[in-house]
Amino acid sequence: MLVIFGNAHAKTPIILIAYPAVEEPLHSIYASVIKGIEKKISHAELLEVADNINNLQGDLNKHHPDKIIALGKRVADAALKTTYRNQIVVGLVHSTPHESPGVSLALDSQELAKRLTQLAPFIKKVYAVQESSYPAITLYDADTPINTPPIIMKEGGDMVSTIRLLGQLVEQDATSSDAVLVPSNLPGNILFEITKIAWDRKIILLSTNLSHLESGVLMVFYPDVEKLGEQLGRLANNSKPGFENLQSVNAGLNQRIAQHLNIRIEASLLNQFSVKLK
Repeated sequence: MLVIFGNAHAKTPIILIAYPAVEEPLHSIYASVIKGIEKKISHAELLEVADNINNLQGDLNKHHPDKIIALGKRVADAALKTTYRNQIVVGLVHSTPHESPGVSLALDSQELAKRLTQLAPFIKKVYAVQESSYPAITLYDADTPINTPPIIMKEGGDMVSTIRLLGQLVEQDATSSDAVLVPSNLPGNILFEITKIAWDRKIILLSTNLSHLESGVLMVFYPDVEKLGEQLGRLANNSKPGFENLQSVNAGLNQRIAQHLNIRIEASLLNQFSVKLK
């Protein structure tokens, strides 16, 4: 009797990370996300996508990927139009569970509430204002954790209605013990007007857009991009990747605004802010 011994080797799945060709400082952001992904996926391949994405299908075919992690809206939108649509996990985009598996830049509302409890216990209530198609946070039906400020969502169907909601809150409804989370995509000229009103009424403004820290908001909560990469890597390793909201954020503080609002941040808490403006 002839017996043949052999080893069966399972094929290592090819996971391709597709990201846009960009200049600094965006290039460093993508590099940090990729670094995080590679902590969870050691065999990932990279594809830098140029401005002309008409040949993306052909570029993807050269790699024959089992899964694609598409970073950034332009690359994600283009990749979802290829024959690899069902193999894509998206990252560094504002997305919903109905669009594609991946990690949305929208922050889990409970995570925001917990961070505020740690860093800003003087905030008793948060009004989160956002455009429905561009969510900064996602509000879940689950009860807000005990001893954290309630998050009250105010969504507009478009930017015009969103600005009206924001203006109503900052001009009339919000009090000095409340905070208003401004839309992350708020036009700069509108943000300027809103911050002037908030300064005069001593209303606390928050944002998930780091650039807003220099424009009159007290605190920002922005992605820890390397941990975002780790989150994407974990998802891509699953046989059927799901959808998650952003889980890890850094915090920034504008100390001039804090002084104007008569808010004193304990020295021990200051160390928890990744960015501090004086």
